[in-house]
Amino acid sequence: MTHSAIAMIYGIVGSVLFNISKGMQRQGIEAVAFLFPGRRGRPEGERHPRSAKYITLYATGFVLNNSLGFFAILANRYAPSSYFTSMFGFGIIALMLYARLVLKEPLHPFQYAGAAVLALGTLILGFDGMAREKLTMARINLPAAGIVIGASLLLMIAILIYAHRTRSLLVLGAVYGLVIGFVASLDPLLKGIGQNLGHGERFLPSRSLGWIIFLASFVFATLSFVASQWIFSRGVRASVLVPSQNFAYIVYPIVLQAIALPGFKMSGLTASGLFITILGIFVMQAKIQRG
Repeated sequence: MTHSAIAMIYGIVGSVLFNISKGMQRQGIEAVAFLFPGRRGRPEGERHPRSAKYITLYATGFVLNNSLGFFAILANRYAPSSYFTSMFGFGIIALMLYARLVLKEPLHPFQYAGAAVLALGTLILGFDGMAREKLTMARINLPAAGIVIGASLLLMIAILIYAHRTRSLLVLGAVYGLVIGFVASLDPLLKGIGQNLGHGERFLPSRSLGWIIFLASFVFATLSFVASQWIFSRGVRASVLVPSQNFAYIVYPIVLQAIALPGFKMSGLTASGLFITILGIFVMQAKIQRG
């Protein structure tokens, strides 16, 4: 099995567990709400009869939610970070199936069609990755990557300021989705750069600068989580935020590597895989957006 295939397998496992954890948290949050007297119209002091089960479910979801970084570390040993993040589509499909089979949520034909398109796009990205020569983040042009990330951070700040000035929940949701997806993608990217700085195929950094970059990735992972919770508290709909978030999470690592990683080229196959994957994400949300 090739190194790129191993990295993508870690990406599939990590994204499936991460997305299913969202369903488990959604299911278990009801038990957490019932722990507070008077919530959701229940009599004072009454507890849900199965609250212990749902608290365990929520806790399990929380643990799985934080496992994504661990799988990114494993994947970064074998291939550039985009090989890991480009498999995120399979996790989205897994969450859809969890919602249907476990949460008993109704699904629209648009969502099944979108899942099929998303799977096709993800498979194309996977084939594109396996067709490339062996690459690792050890070859990253660090100054170029720093310039791209720095410019991206400034751009994100600028569009956030614009979004807040519009006072539109639709604009806020779409923009925060892009920002959260970008910040979340820095987690595997910075881990990969830190792990492999100066050397290839390492689980942990070997240089001081590598450790600084590696540890900084956890800051961005935390920021993305906090930002998502804050923007949801403002009333933004998930159906607005999630597509742009997934778009940025999948696209940004590929763009960064195309600029700063020698030997990583944006081919026609890469572009078509990205287009089909993003199309699938938005088609899956089409019914929700209209509703």
